[in-house]
Amino acid sequence: MSDAVEPAEVPSQRARGRVLQAVNKTWPGFISGVVEGRARQLIDSDQYGEAAEVLEQGIGKYGPASVSQLLLAWCLHLSERQEDALEWAVRAVEEEPDNADAHWLRANILFELGRADEASESLWRAVELTPDNGRYYMQLAWYHYVDQEFAKTRELVEQAIERAPEDAWVHHTAGRIYDHHLRHKRAHAHYVRALELDPDDAAVRDDLAEILQTRGRLSAGVRVAWETAEAAEGAEAVGGAAEDGGEEPLYEVVLRRWSWRWYEWVLRGALVLNVVDWIFPTPWPVSGVVAGALVLFYWVFWVLSLRALPAVCRRDLVGRGRRGHFAGTLARTLLVLGAMGLVLWGELNALQHLGMLALIIGGYAEWYWRAARISGRRVFGADPDV
Repeated sequence: MSDAVEPAEVPSQRARGRVLQAVNKTWPGFISGVVEGRARQLIDSDQYGEAAEVLEQGIGKYGPASVSQLLLAWCLHLSERQEDALEWAVRAVEEEPDNADAHWLRANILFELGRADEASESLWRAVELTPDNGRYYMQLAWYHYVDQEFAKTRELVEQAIERAPEDAWVHHTAGRIYDHHLRHKRAHAHYVRALELDPDDAAVRDDLAEILQTRGRLSAGVRVAWETAEAAEGAEAVGGAAEDGGEEPLYEVVLRRWSWRWYEWVLRGALVLNVVDWIFPTPWPVSGVVAGALVLFYWVFWVLSLRALPAVCRRDLVGRGRRGHFAGTLARTLLVLGAMGLVLWGELNALQHLGMLALIIGGYAEWYWRAARISGRRVFGADPDV
């Protein structure tokens, strides 16, 4: 099971500067008015609902022509008044049919209302008006990354990256799309590039930590999550932030995954070893050497991975609230390794091998269930917010 969280929403792309520039082109005196000036102050402090109310009051006093309909639609959209936003976005398109930003905004609102086909049509119109805008292509890919054939989605992603190779948002969204389609190597590369372009984006760092653990680089994933947590509010504070009953921070999740994924790997080894010994029984001297080599191989890499963690992360692995999880995982690992030794030492018959196989499958089912719980995902079926 992939450790990566399914992308629930497109990475933030509010495009305040672009919308205001588009407004200024058509409404050169917009920002200077009393009503408009107050709306601008509210927009600068991200109070979009209040800004929309100010603009609506201006329309009530001076009429629809006194205010940019594009800006009002945008403020309504960001304040979650999508039906009202759509009405004014349609007016903005009718007022400025060659304004790509008006079509772009209408597409975003339609998508929020669940009208993906209409949103796609509106965004294609924006693409026709500005064919070099990589973000428009990336949003088209995002609209259909679940229900569209991967080949078509990949084509849109590649067109977006070709047009906007230095855009962190484009690379971040590309990474999430590839991650959803299990192209983890490509997703990893785009997350790394997005982080190079925008080193302060915590969302990119979180996704990078997830994909590192998905690709088996467990300690690297913990390190990235810890660095993000430390930059945000201090590693110690974030490490204990899950006790308020809310969603667990990523640093907490990746710490628990670290030992749990090692347990999964020993389960995989036991499964393969049981089947091989069933088909090709080996005499005790040979099987003893194989068992010793496997155990040594496992613990050498386990210790190396542990040493690769920052010292504070090693302490956090057995910190308050995590000792039981770590000890339980370690006990399970030792139990499986012991069972592997018994399989190689004893000459099991077919029925005993079958019983051992059933135990391993049961262990793997428990691993899957708890892995889903650690990641905050549903055990069966798609997550409700995807």
